[in-house]
Amino acid sequence: YRDLNVKAAVQYLNRVDAIFKYIEDDEERTKFVLASYNAGVGHVRDAMALAEKHGKNPDKWSDVRVFIRNKAKPEFFNDPVVRHGYLRGEETDNFVSEIYLRYKEYNDVIVD
Repeated sequence: YRDLNVKAAVQYLNRVDAIFKYIEDDEERTKFVLASYNAGVGHVRDAMALAEKHGKNPDKWSDVRVFIRNKAKPEFFNDPVVRHGYLRGEETDNFVSEIYLRYKEYNDVIVD
């Protein structure tokens, strides 16, 4: 079963990567893909819409992560631009930070 789980995860990551392909910066796109893997594309798109509404760059993770976290607050998850409601966004933000750091560490080992 483990092989099937890994295969399914890779297929999902590839599909999500294709959704965010318009984000040209690979590092930025990777963070959005990781967030989507954890919380779902809908919640990430909600946070992107909130970022844009508040004058931030919806394609820059450092701007969007604030709104991922804020989706736990009623004034944000009840905003009209939000379609997917409440999210414990702190968990997603922490997931992206932790997994991206591991990715960079593994990548450094592979390159060396």
